[in-house]
Amino acid sequence: MNFREFLCLLNICTFSERSPVVTIPALGQVRGSKMVSSSGRNFYAFRGIPYAKPPVGELRFRDPVAVDPWFTKVLDASGEEATCIQFNGIIRIFLGSEDCLTLNVYTHNFSTSSPRPVMVYIHPGSWFFGSGNAKTDLAGPGYFLDRNVVYVTMKYRLGAFGFLSTDDSEAPGNYGLLDQTMALRWVRDNIRSFGGDPNLVTIFGCSAGAASVNYHILSPLSKGLFHRAIAQSGSTLNPWAKKNSVAVYTKKLAQYLKCPHENSTQLLACLRQKPANQIVRFQKEIEIMHVCPVGFGPRVDIERESPFLPAEPRKLMELKQINSVPMITGTTRNEGLVSDDRKLLNEFRKNPLKYFRFMMGLEEGIEHDSENIVQQIAYRYFTIDRPDHPNQLDKLGEIIADYLYYHDINDSVELFSKSSDQPIFYYLYNYNSHIYWSRNIRRVSSSDLLVSTLDLSGTHSEELYLMFSHILLPRLRSAKDIKVSNMLLDLWTSFAADGIPRSDLVPGDWIPTTENNPRYLRIEADHPLLVNETMPFHQRLQFWKNKLNQ
Repeated sequence: MNFREFLCLLNICTFSERSPVVTIPALGQVRGSKMVSSSGRNFYAFRGIPYAKPPVGELRFRDPVAVDPWFTKVLDASGEEATCIQFNGIIRIFLGSEDCLTLNVYTHNFSTSSPRPVMVYIHPGSWFFGSGNAKTDLAGPGYFLDRNVVYVTMKYRLGAFGFLSTDDSEAPGNYGLLDQTMALRWVRDNIRSFGGDPNLVTIFGCSAGAASVNYHILSPLSKGLFHRAIAQSGSTLNPWAKKNSVAVYTKKLAQYLKCPHENSTQLLACLRQKPANQIVRFQKEIEIMHVCPVGFGPRVDIERESPFLPAEPRKLMELKQINSVPMITGTTRNEGLVSDDRKLLNEFRKNPLKYFRFMMGLEEGIEHDSENIVQQIAYRYFTIDRPDHPNQLDKLGEIIADYLYYHDINDSVELFSKSSDQPIFYYLYNYNSHIYWSRNIRRVSSSDLLVSTLDLSGTHSEELYLMFSHILLPRLRSAKDIKVSNMLLDLWTSFAADGIPRSDLVPGDWIPTTENNPRYLRIEADHPLLVNETMPFHQRLQFWKNKLNQ
């Protein structure tokens, strides 16, 4: 085996002979590279194409501005550009650049006579980390380019750069979401040059990416820019997906950097002068537990002349003010699995109520009188004054799953079923892949952290490991992993093609869920099945409905 073949096994091989050049009529020429898919299909990659001007200097904390053409040169799009500047809460490092508003296009050919469905992926990362890159993040094209689609990923502004707000027209926020909308507008206007069909665009994402997909369904600014939607483990209704306290964190950031914080104009003028690396460090300063609090995230931006989000998401759904498109949405069997982070769990045992507040988005100083509801939640799952409860970790995971995911994802499905005139396909991912890191989570003894045996199947975002290639991941070898990977890719890409998800690996048809006939597809290796009833966790959700109504 030679070196290039070895790289191909890792899904990262590229070769430069006869590098493809594409002419984008409105912008100029771009030079890409060739790559090889997981099954050995050659395809073309154009990475780091700018879709907006660099959001630096006076463009920091402002709506994105469309990129200028580059007619006098051939743009080099043969390699990945930097991620957006961020503190990555998972790998615990700072990385990226403020000049980052680019996208990646992967395609087999440039035919305009038979254009292919376009799948635009919006990456996860709690609004402050991640990217659409293949080398630095889990967004590689290796599996999707086994199929006849054009695959697009994007980068959008994160953290304070993407979501800072002063709660007024000076900085209404949501810049990261507006970046996504501009990227979708770029796809509509230019994807035909890459063999894609601008009238057949599917947006899809997981976690914060899924919430983003939901936001585009709700936003009047995204109307007509996509035709299908897939939301994996996320909704605009999730408590982490929308923020009511962005201005509080904006003032804290100003104080941290010794900027005026009472006057919005002065605050922004000062922050625009600060080095980007000083601003991004604030994300780590506010951290209480991994990825909590988020601090800066989407909000209702009615101060903007043309709001991205003109009202609360639930209200927009109830009023049927949505962009109705066929939709796949769902969750995993074990969204709330907590790893065996000794430091975090020991801190949790010392002050459970403190950590519950941040998990619930009820930070001290932002929401008042949260003590009572937090205690009720804790008592519902286990006795809070017994931190040595033998099932503490399991119960904590159950709270995270029920409150942070299941309750609101299920509500979204019910509301969309009422408000949309298009089919809603609901699923439960119920598989633990051999390649996923959770297989290797160390099981600590009950005498150490009082952790019971963990169920590691179907954890949050686990399906991504079977959908996207990455430099550090080997090719799939388990027969069951390969089967579930093919199942997911079949369902997702057939849905992108004609709005009907289908796979020969799933018996029968996947029938949409409805208000009067709830159903979901159980995605797994052994017995994938359409289940004609509510989700397994449905009975537990009544507790949350009662509590949240309070």
